[in-house]
Amino acid sequence: MIINNFRTSLKLLPPTGKLVGKDQLGNEYYEGPLNTHSYKKSASRWFKPQKDDDWQQDLPAEWEAWLRGRRKDPPTEEEIRTNLSIAGIKKVKGAEIEAKYKKETSEPEKTSAGFPKLKDYEIEAGQFSDKKK
Repeated sequence: MIINNFRTSLKLLPPTGKLVGKDQLGNEYYEGPLNTHSYKKSASRWFKPQKDDDWQQDLPAEWEAWLRGRRKDPPTEEEIRTNLSIAGIKKVKGAEIEAKYKKETSEPEKTSAGFPKLKDYEIEAGQFSDKKK
């Protein structure tokens, strides 16, 4: 009996689980049955990548959170679309802020010695002492 159990543990069995969802990249996500004899309190979760040997790829944040057990239910298509639109808006606003910041901070003026001349620093000692009072 022990030898049979050991032999069956070495066999590579295809994972049995139900298909929970699919993402926009073509990955399929599965959830296995809960094993009542295991110390784990949650069901096993995994994904099958679009290309069989491509395990080093980016996953959508919602699906990764579901795989790692940080969320109970798998993400819905509506939730993923909403998050993608929010990410697009943030990308556009970030580009606007970056363009505005580049306009405000131009290259500092340099002196003849090659050091930058910045308005926040004193050139002569005590130059800003009267402004502190």
